[in-house]
Amino acid sequence: MAAIVRKPPHTGARTDGVDVPNDADTRAPRLALVRHGRSAHVHRGWIDHDGFGRWRVAYEKAGLADAERAPAALVRLAGEAGLVVCSDAPRAVASARLLAPGREITVSPLLRELALQAPDLGRLQLPLIGWAFAVGMRNLVLALRGGYPPASERARIAEAAEWLADLAARHRFVVAVTHASIRRQLALRLVGRGWRAHGEQRTLRHWSAWPFSRAPAASRPDD
Repeated sequence: MAAIVRKPPHTGARTDGVDVPNDADTRAPRLALVRHGRSAHVHRGWIDHDGFGRWRVAYEKAGLADAERAPAALVRLAGEAGLVVCSDAPRAVASARLLAPGREITVSPLLRELALQAPDLGRLQLPLIGWAFAVGMRNLVLALRGGYPPASERARIAEAAEWLADLAARHRFVVAVTHASIRRQLALRLVGRGWRAHGEQRTLRHWSAWPFSRAPAASRPDD
């Protein structure tokens, strides 16, 4: 295993799109949930429901775009981490390696993206942005009915959140490279378990980092 080089903690700033909490130098366990970089799989044009399914399969198999580079501020942040983990999707593994070159990376399927099921619109063709909207609306309707995420995914989200919390307790600071939809669900789970979110938690940009710290025991909701 490569040696872990630790650097002085940030004192609270937003650099290159990376939010860093002002209390980053405390002894509280910390997490940063990072969305992976841009995929090598690029699609242009309009596709129907079946085409969206084929695009999704190809997207999941692809790594990162050849010219993709991790933001310098995020590389510095990962350098402070006691552990870097990622999902087993090729784009996430490649992103983690860019963030922590020469470091051992822990890979887990717990951090995979949620299943993105599109509504069946027959032969109607839409651009990818249209399908993203359709998937989002479907998930919103299901969520209002209590059906999103589905039970199997809720169990995985809970397990992933507990795993990350345990790692942060042991390694003090963990950077986790994951995906847009599961990151949102993990964030909700962590906050519900007493973690404090720092900075803006709405951006879906590639390489965006959502930082969290563990609240003091006296202020946590009952576990």
